[in-house]
Amino acid sequence: MSKLRVVKPLDNNMVKYINSLPDGTTIEFDNTKGQNKEYFKIIKNTITIRIIGGLNEVEKPKFNTQEYYDRTLYKPSEVFKIIDKMEQIESKINPSWNDLEKAMYIYKTMCEGMKYDHIDVPYKGRDLNRNLLGFITGKSVCAGFAMMYKEMLDRQGIRCLYQNKQHGHSWNLVEIDGKLVPVDLTWDNTLNEKDNNRCDFAYFGRNKDFFKNPNHQVSGEKVHQTSNLTDNEVINAYKKITKKTGIHSKMNSYKDRYGKITYYLTINEGKYKRSIFVCGNKIQTAVYDNTMTVEEILSYGLYKYDKEHFEFSKNRDEIQHLRNHNKCISKYKRDDGSEFLLITSGKIVNNLIGHKYIEINKEKDGTYLDGETLNSDKNLVQEPDTMRKGIANILLSKRRIIDKINRFNGYVGYPGMENGRFVKFYNEEVERQMGINR
Repeated sequence: MSKLRVVKPLDNNMVKYINSLPDGTTIEFDNTKGQNKEYFKIIKNTITIRIIGGLNEVEKPKFNTQEYYDRTLYKPSEVFKIIDKMEQIESKINPSWNDLEKAMYIYKTMCEGMKYDHIDVPYKGRDLNRNLLGFITGKSVCAGFAMMYKEMLDRQGIRCLYQNKQHGHSWNLVEIDGKLVPVDLTWDNTLNEKDNNRCDFAYFGRNKDFFKNPNHQVSGEKVHQTSNLTDNEVINAYKKITKKTGIHSKMNSYKDRYGKITYYLTINEGKYKRSIFVCGNKIQTAVYDNTMTVEEILSYGLYKYDKEHFEFSKNRDEIQHLRNHNKCISKYKRDDGSEFLLITSGKIVNNLIGHKYIEINKEKDGTYLDGETLNSDKNLVQEPDTMRKGIANILLSKRRIIDKINRFNGYVGYPGMENGRFVKFYNEEVERQMGINR
């Protein structure tokens, strides 16, 4: 039986060559990172696909057995379904998350979305529970959970080791900020089986007695130096991955003594507060400190002024700081007349800058502030005036924003100019990490 090792993403020429090989040829991959699932649909089913993953017999000679080898073999159509399932999970990953947040999100999604197979019997001579086929069946045992989790993290570029005790238990070591932490997806999955597999992260890098249990004592292998996560690290990351980015809030109303109605909503921006005001077709904002209240600001009747952004404080020394802070916001108007606000955090996370996209929608029961979190490689608010029209109508068109939120968790790319024309760009690596092929 012949074998071919593939170390780069498949393309049409490679697939044609693979299909010209004799039936029964095995095509080997270290993992599925960077692979387009569509190519596996057109590989003939007489070819066997091997995804080595954590069962590398070169790195660990104990895996050099027929039993372990057979666990790594799949039909091309199965690989398509496996990648498709992983892409569904990856499509909800926010590109601004760090490695811990991504690892915890995947862990939580798998823990709560799969079942432990207590029956555990082969199907037509195949072991479905100790490899990646659990992505198709929705159930697995410890060996499969650990293999699947490693595959998911490999695709994200997060170092993950498959650990197992032969004829015993399997789990993982995950590298977070240069430290290896032990995690056991299986035990978290079965801990709350009667409660819809609720994930408590009890065995995600913070169980101090992890290695005291014989099931987590692996013999005959390299000994790794491991660390524990603090409760605060896990809790803070959990808050991040469960936080909804969308905003949908009904605005309050204020009527002045002349009967003029202003709708407003206040959001916290760290040290300061920002209120967004709508009066007629006018959208304005004010940033202020704790020496002012929104009621005092409303009494000024901002709609009477042409300015879009205001700063308020009873402390004169604070005004300049507020003006500097106001540089993080800008208003855009599309050719169709729609307007929106863009507020940038200015913080760079994984090379992306987060922005709050805010638009005003008037509905039968009131005026609402709607918003989403968008990510870009550039600070869009600070782009030059020559870019503003293109950003409003092309990069951040309503249709494109919806598409980017649904497909790429709000990653919108970035603007540029080519031959005097506005062009939208995107980072292929970021979109690839989302698990969706263009």
